[in-house]
Amino acid sequence: MKIKFMKNQSTFIYNLKNILFSIFILLISENCLSQTGWIQQFSGTTANLHSIKLANSNTGWCVGNNGVILKTTNGGINWFLQQSGVKNNLYSLSLPSVNNGYAVGDSGLILKTTNGGYDWLNLNTSISNSLKSVFFVNENIGFTGGYFGEFVLNLYKTTNGGNSWNSIQIDASYINSIYFLNPELGWATIGVSNVISGASVIKTSNGGLNWIYQFSSGVSPPAKDVFFIDSLYGWLSYRSIVSIPTILRTTDGGNNWITEFPGTGVSINSLYFTDRRNGWGAGDNSVIQATTNGGINWINQTSFQLGKNYNSVYFTDSLTGWVVCDSGIILKTTTGGVLTNFSNISSEIPEKFSLLQNYPNPFNPRTIINYQLTMFNFVSLKVYDVLGNEVAALVNENQNAGAYSVEFDGSGFSSGVYLYRLEANGNHIDTKRMIFLK
Repeated sequence: MKIKFMKNQSTFIYNLKNILFSIFILLISENCLSQTGWIQQFSGTTANLHSIKLANSNTGWCVGNNGVILKTTNGGINWFLQQSGVKNNLYSLSLPSVNNGYAVGDSGLILKTTNGGYDWLNLNTSISNSLKSVFFVNENIGFTGGYFGEFVLNLYKTTNGGNSWNSIQIDASYINSIYFLNPELGWATIGVSNVISGASVIKTSNGGLNWIYQFSSGVSPPAKDVFFIDSLYGWLSYRSIVSIPTILRTTDGGNNWITEFPGTGVSINSLYFTDRRNGWGAGDNSVIQATTNGGINWINQTSFQLGKNYNSVYFTDSLTGWVVCDSGIILKTTTGGVLTNFSNISSEIPEKFSLLQNYPNPFNPRTIINYQLTMFNFVSLKVYDVLGNEVAALVNENQNAGAYSVEFDGSGFSSGVYLYRLEANGNHIDTKRMIFLK
C-alpha cells in the first residue's frame, strides 16, 4: 500500500487538529441546534472569512484573510486547509464545477484550481488593485471586479477559463458584487458614478458589453450584494444608514426596486435565495435574517451582537445553508435557520405511522407536534401557510422507528391558520391544521 503524504507538515498538523476538534463539535451540536437553529462548525482558523460556496451538499470551499482557503467534503463536519501559496486577503469565490474554482483578492490576485483545490494556480494577471467579486457562469466565461479608484477600468471578463481577461470600463469607483444568470444576463453593484448619484445596481443583457443603470440610492452608502433567482425576481442589499432600506426587491428584472421594507438596522453583506419566496441575508453584528414571502418581511434568526460580522451566506436547498464570519466562524443550519426542538420520546416501535394533533391548539407562540414512525425513514416535517407556502422546516433527516415530539415556535409569524405536513420516505404522508392566535 502506498501512502500519499500532505504537502507540508503545517497542513498535516492543521488538519489533524481539525479532525480532533470536530469530534467535540459533534458532541455539543445537538445542544447548539436547540438554542439557535444555526450550529457553529470548527474551521481551525481565526482569520476573517469572506466568501463561501458549495458545489453540492457535501463539497465546498470558503476563503478569507491571509490567503486562507478551506475545503469540506462532508457538509462542513470537517474543514481542511488548502495551500493557496499566497498571503493576500481573499474576498470572493466562484465554483463553476466541483473541481474547478476561482478565488480573488488584494493586489489583483486571481487563483484557479482544476483539481478540487489540491493545487491553486496564481493566474498572474496585469490587474493590480483589489478584486472584491468573482462570478463564473460556466467553466469558460467569468467576470471579476473590485476597487480601482476614480472611474477607471474596474470590470474584467474572461472567455477562456481565466487564461486571459479583457477589461470593461464602467463609470464607477468600484464594484462590490457581480451576479449572472447566464452568459448574457447579469447585474453588478457599483459605487459612486459620474452618471448617477449614489451607489447603484447596473444590468447587462449582452454579456457585459453594455451596461444600463437601473437604480440609485441617491446617497453615498455602498450597495453590498445583488442576487437574482430568475430574470424577473431579484434582491439588493445596502450598507445600513438611517432611513435607507438595507434590502430592496424587484419583480421586473430590476427596472423598479420596491422599498417597502423599512430596513434591518445593520448592513446586510450577502444574500441568497432558493426560490422566489425563501431567502436569507447575512450581515454585520452577527445578524442573519430570513424571509418566506420574497423579501416583503424579514425575521431575525440570530441575536444582535456587536463586533462579529457575517460576510457570506450560501444554501444548497431550502433547509441546508452556511454562513461565514469574522474570526474564522462558520455556521450551518439544516432547518433553514428556524429554531426547532425535537426529541425521541420513545424507542418502542409503534403499531402504525401517525401524525397527532398539535397541543395546545390554538397556541401562542409555541406548540408541540407528536408523530410516530414504524420503521427507519427519511422524515420531513414542514409548516405551511394557508396558501401552501412553506414557512418552516422542523425535521429533515433520517430517524429510527419510535415516537417523536417537536416544538414549533411561531414567534415572528402572523396570526392565522397553518398546516403541518409529515412525510416519511414518500410513502406515508399526513397533514393537519393548527391555529396561531397572538
